[in-house]
Amino acid sequence: MFKDVPAQVWLLIAIAAIAYVPAVYVYRFLAHSPTRRDITRPSKDLGWRTLRRFGLSIAMLGGLVALAVFIFTPAAAQFARSPSFMPLLMGAIGAWALSSVPRGLAAGKVEPIVRGISSTFERGTQPRRFWASISWNAIVGCLCIWLAYVTLRDAPDEALKATCYDWKTRHTPQEELSACNELLRKRDEESKDYADIILARGYAYHRAEDYPRALSDYTTALGFDGDNSYALYNRGIIHQGRVHYNEAIADYSRSIELRPENVDAYINRGTIYLDTGRFKKSIADMTKAHELDPRNPIPLASRGMAYAWRYDPQSAKTDFDALRAIDPRNPVLMRGDALLKMNAGNFTGAIQHLTAALNRNPKDAWSLRMRADAYRQLGETDKSQVDVDRLALLAESGR
Repeated sequence: MFKDVPAQVWLLIAIAAIAYVPAVYVYRFLAHSPTRRDITRPSKDLGWRTLRRFGLSIAMLGGLVALAVFIFTPAAAQFARSPSFMPLLMGAIGAWALSSVPRGLAAGKVEPIVRGISSTFERGTQPRRFWASISWNAIVGCLCIWLAYVTLRDAPDEALKATCYDWKTRHTPQEELSACNELLRKRDEESKDYADIILARGYAYHRAEDYPRALSDYTTALGFDGDNSYALYNRGIIHQGRVHYNEAIADYSRSIELRPENVDAYINRGTIYLDTGRFKKSIADMTKAHELDPRNPIPLASRGMAYAWRYDPQSAKTDFDALRAIDPRNPVLMRGDALLKMNAGNFTGAIQHLTAALNRNPKDAWSLRMRADAYRQLGETDKSQVDVDRLALLAESGR
């Protein structure tokens, strides 16, 4: 839950906590003005009320308001992502806390850091609270300085991790690979994040279309953690692309067991079932994917085609109508209409739909193959051969 809260919210909470004390002082200063004193009541001790502290409180509040505005700017976002942000923040808090210790000892009074109340404890009148506050400020200061040191020490690794684990693809695959390899150079197989780095490098290889190395890294990562659903899913994609369907189905199935909400795994496995003629299984997978993501057009398109191949025109039309409502220009609609007409023996009508699909996408191999078959069924062998030749050229250019 907390990881989904934007960093600006936490900073605003921190700013509000820091602003509490000066805000209370400004309120008390204005509320207890001598000019507003009720002369019928006994006079109050207003020795705490000084223009110097009032001015400092106003200045602090102004600075905090400016900081609250700044944290929502692009410059602040860029700075917050930099490795130096946390060390500087912790160091500043630590220095502020530690500086109050000698000042408090010299003045004989101290304000405890992050106390939530607007009181200053004096050594002469409140010795216990005074020394407790001195100790507290010293502990907070030392802790923050130590955190700044640790964060600064680990900053190079954190910067490399931010590039290596680039799931949002802000960096090029080559930059990711360089960062991952540098991290691996500093690690051994006993390191707790070794498998994560290998998996991230596999994803970088995947993006760089170096599929053999991506496959190797995914497999290595799974050797450390066989229940990593993301590694299984990504490896399944590579197996599917290499037409190793049995391996892909095994990886997708295990990924789904570990992460049942993995819509893409259902779609990819259902696509393999569709391509290999296992239409009942394809329909089951696409149905589950549609339940998980009703606005996704792919499950409807694929399930409609599976129904059409199973000679269930009514179910196919139902899916195609639903697909048309959310994605009226989806190319599967023309393919589906063509397949339904071919199943009904209307090869001329099928050719019209397939030609329309090819006009939109001349490299649509499925539509070329089906139109060649439709021409052959009509006895127009010359036109069929033209489409077959075009298919051969497409296959050659794709190698």
